[in-house]
Amino acid sequence: MKILVANPNTSEIVTGVIMRSARRCALPSTEFIEQTSPGGARNIDCSYGDYMSAPHMIEAVRERVHARRPDAVVLAGFGNVGVYALKEILEIPVCSISEASMAMACLLGHRFSTLTMLEQFIPYQQDLVRLYGFEAKCASVRAININVEEAATDRERTLRDLTARVKKIVEEDQAEVIILACAGLCDYDRELTEASEVPVIDPVVAAVKTAESLAAMGLSHSKVRKFHLPPQPIEAYRGDLMARNRE
Repeated sequence: MKILVANPNTSEIVTGVIMRSARRCALPSTEFIEQTSPGGARNIDCSYGDYMSAPHMIEAVRERVHARRPDAVVLAGFGNVGVYALKEILEIPVCSISEASMAMACLLGHRFSTLTMLEQFIPYQQDLVRLYGFEAKCASVRAININVEEAATDRERTLRDLTARVKKIVEEDQAEVIILACAGLCDYDRELTEASEVPVIDPVVAAVKTAESLAAMGLSHSKVRKFHLPPQPIEAYRGDLMARNRE
């Protein structure tokens, strides 16, 4: 089985953290194709960063899927970052780390909280919870105020801040499950689960295991309505992007 893991930002540092989590619980037979976005933001920390990064990532994923023929795609950005567009243009499973981890959290407790990196990003993620239809299951969206790359590299500070915030989430928000809602927060889950005694989900692990399961079951997203293939040829949508890239 081959899984394409796509980092929607341009940081190779973050891609390295993502891939460590991807491999951690994967089947020994799973082969990974890693991809860092060729354009867009280095840290996706707002709606502008999301929308400016998504076209580069979507096109790069489409080309890599055509060339390498993976069995599934993991979209390793905890946001919108073009997940619905990818589901439209691809016929293999597309598992967003945000959607997969929220779905998994619903199996593990009554309500979950997402814990992201910046306070400014909280409204964005609240909208994301509603977009996926999980609002009734979400106890809160919280943040620790650190950017994506710093969260991936400054482990001592990040773990300290996460531990303090997780304690408050459990006590004040009464969440029973916590999702680390940023790719830069990968691989803190085991230490936080042990410290808090509630399940803490690494979103990349959740998405990889979901992708493996869907591919093994021979299932993918429905193409009947919402994710039907685009009505025009793909080239009709990408001319301007191609022209800019040539420049």
